[in-house]
Amino acid sequence: MSAARLHLVTDQPNGTDAPASGGPLWDVPVPLTGPSTAPPPFPVDVFPAWLGDMVTGVARFTQTDPAMAGTLAVAVLSACAGGRLEVEPVAGWREPVNVFAAVIAGPGERKSPVHRAMTAPLFAAQSTLGEAMRPRIAEAAALRDIADRHAEQAKTQAAKASDPGKRDEAAAEAVAAAIAAEAITVPGLPRLIVDDATPEALIGLMAANGGRMAIISDEGGIFDTLAGRYSGAPNLDPYLKGHAGQPMSNERQTREGASVDKPALTVCVMAQPTVLRKFGGNADLAGRGLPARFLFALPRSLAGYRLVDTEPVPEAVTAGYRHRVHDLAATLAEWEDPAVVTLTPEAGRMRLAAAQEVEAQLRPGGTLHDMREWGNKLSGATLRLAGLLHVAHHPADAWRRPIDADRMTDAVRLAEFFAAHYRAALTTIGSDAAMENARYVLGVLTTKGMTTFTRREAHRRVARKLPKSDEVTAVLNELIALGWVRNGPDGRYELHPRAAGEDPGNADTLTIAPTGDVSTAQSTREGVSGPC
Repeated sequence: MSAARLHLVTDQPNGTDAPASGGPLWDVPVPLTGPSTAPPPFPVDVFPAWLGDMVTGVARFTQTDPAMAGTLAVAVLSACAGGRLEVEPVAGWREPVNVFAAVIAGPGERKSPVHRAMTAPLFAAQSTLGEAMRPRIAEAAALRDIADRHAEQAKTQAAKASDPGKRDEAAAEAVAAAIAAEAITVPGLPRLIVDDATPEALIGLMAANGGRMAIISDEGGIFDTLAGRYSGAPNLDPYLKGHAGQPMSNERQTREGASVDKPALTVCVMAQPTVLRKFGGNADLAGRGLPARFLFALPRSLAGYRLVDTEPVPEAVTAGYRHRVHDLAATLAEWEDPAVVTLTPEAGRMRLAAAQEVEAQLRPGGTLHDMREWGNKLSGATLRLAGLLHVAHHPADAWRRPIDADRMTDAVRLAEFFAAHYRAALTTIGSDAAMENARYVLGVLTTKGMTTFTRREAHRRVARKLPKSDEVTAVLNELIALGWVRNGPDGRYELHPRAAGEDPGNADTLTIAPTGDVSTAQSTREGVSGPC
């Protein structure tokens, strides 16, 4: 145990706490340091009513933090508009609007139901585009088959020709027929969204779909892929260049190779904290700047305070959401060149002020200095968010009007949300597993009012997270060393009286009111507030 962890700040002259009733005095425990404050809630009001009502409705129905559905909503907008819209704040600077995002939540936090609800219109639009394309695919396939047969016949005739003059003429006809057949391309079914793909397959998918693709998954498999699940040195080009819009190619994908002149990749991964640690702690990925391209959201867990039966999202809200996202995705998918939107003068001034503030916070002592890799991209990310919010508020004609000051204000607020959550993600990536387990067990003991307990009783309460008894023993030994637990009579443990009234390091929690509304609450001296 380090000296820093042994530092005590006491409020008793002798550095002790009096027991609640008899018994020996307690030493003042060592604080279990964690995030000083919980990251802020998702600003749902940046969305128009048709989207904000869907985010709120899904959060209420699934009893999840709105940050989960809200971040997915941003990714869905990116899947629709990425590669089809660019923001031009000043002449010579065009920022694409595709984003990378990651929702970090533990197992059992209902990521899959939220994912299904928010991505359903993208799959519906993909089906619509596929049905419209089928006749063209059939026609192109028939023409290609006819051309291939004609080319084969021409080669046969050239091979049979005995007269030199006729043989040269037949050979020229065979070559022309082969070139004509090769020029007929049979398109594949359009794809807007996939769950996972290797980097090589991803380039092929983007090349076949106008340079655009969205990976939106309720699992963290893509992080495993990037960390080298399939290869010790994964190809990061489709992610690095797909985020920036730089040309890329992959000669290994096909005989001819696949190339994308202006890629636009959207990524949204819903992963567990352990996956985040593996991804964020990978030195190779960090060295290439990939984690710094992500907007992280860490929804608060509502487990233990969720209503069992909740009303589904109103049909009118679901229908409105599906209709707008479906039409937006289907319409923009047909475009070949991106539209360029500018800023109103007032929005431009707000953008400049926000960018200057970001630059100032990157200095030593600033709030972004210790996460400069991410902070260096914050001004660009803010513009991307402004473009997406602009599309959400004007889904029928966003490309015909400039971004106004209200949308820029909302984009700055949303960027501040992601900045705070990125900082929390860094804490998660760098957190010590032993200290995290100690905070978890102490929180359970406190919430359950276990002032005295046996190891078996503690294990029964935390078995889902710590299934092995020796893990629980190790945590209890850590809590004893830190002064939060001590050995009592009859082989039982005793809990420090301060545990019932002091925040052990991460007391903020999210609860749901009996009406189903999501709200933030602080733990009280009687325990964590919220309905049971």
